[in-house]
Amino acid sequence: MARCTRRDVESALAGSSPSLNGVDLHDVDLTGLGLSRVDLAYAQLQGADLQGVDLQGAVLFAVKAHGVRLRDADLRGANLTAADLSGADLRGARLDGATLTGTDLSGALVDAGVDLSGRGAILRNPPPDG
Repeated sequence: MARCTRRDVESALAGSSPSLNGVDLHDVDLTGLGLSRVDLAYAQLQGADLQGVDLQGAVLFAVKAHGVRLRDADLRGANLTAADLSGADLRGARLDGATLTGTDLSGALVDAGVDLSGRGAILRNPPPDG
């Protein structure tokens, strides 16, 4: 899997059916991009910056995203099944309707009052209040 840059992602998004399936984007700054409905399954997103990114309906199945910054991201309706979001910053993120079955949220930062119980997520260490 070759490492991709922000420019590579922008080029892929220009296509009619953008797919970033399995790409290596760790530590890449993707702030401000529109990634709604994009296939990011199996992508490497460790340490990537996706603050404020529109990921509505995106496929994030089995992504490796330890420590990813998703603050204020829109994840409504996204498929995060089996994703590793341990240590992620999800403060302000919209998770309405997101599929979290088997998603590892150990140590993730979430807003106070966000209830992730009963959503199938793995919460080995309950997330701290943001």
